[in-house]
Amino acid sequence: MLKGIDDVGWLDAQKDLFLLQPQVDMEPYGSHPTDCFLNSIHVWLAYKEQQQSDETPMVWEMLLYMYILHSPDWHYRSTMPTFLFLYGAVFAAVHSVVRFGIGFKVHYAILCLLCIPRMYKYYIYTQDVSAKRLAKMYVATLLVGTLCWLFDRNFCQEISSWPINPQGHALWHVFMGFNSYFANTFLMFCRAQQRGWSPKVVHFMGVLPFVKIEKPKAQ
Repeated sequence: MLKGIDDVGWLDAQKDLFLLQPQVDMEPYGSHPTDCFLNSIHVWLAYKEQQQSDETPMVWEMLLYMYILHSPDWHYRSTMPTFLFLYGAVFAAVHSVVRFGIGFKVHYAILCLLCIPRMYKYYIYTQDVSAKRLAKMYVATLLVGTLCWLFDRNFCQEISSWPINPQGHALWHVFMGFNSYFANTFLMFCRAQQRGWSPKVVHFMGVLPFVKIEKPKAQ
């Protein structure tokens, strides 16, 4: 039982707050120092159950990349987007029931590998220096972000004792955010070239690159 609490109204409010998390036993709170740890475990498990909201959009993003990169050489134009749409829908439905674990990582890596050869082809044939710089920044942020993640994962205990923690996992999120932006911007440039929209990479405030297009006037 909870002890040392005289304000019943405050206690009821705290119970209502904790009941927002399903299947949490309110009785032990406040009686043992380990309760905070157990509650953290519960929140972590609840997060793991909601991993689909993080992982499924990652797959959808790669399917969109595949469409942009491969659509010019697809002979049956309506078949490819239909297949990719159904693939993404089926994956989302299955992933809501099945937790793939390492299987998701392997599946995502395969989708990435399917995109790399065509992306490299676009890089070779692109004459725009600024567009090529986007591709280089994509690779650079991917490598640096991966190193931050590996460093934090493998040396977490040692880093925790440092006076200043570099927060490698947080840096991984930052670099991967820029990585996604550079990838999307480069693919925007490629897609605009496919459509004949005369793309050009310009910079917002001289720093942030984005693609400016000029659609041909309708005849």
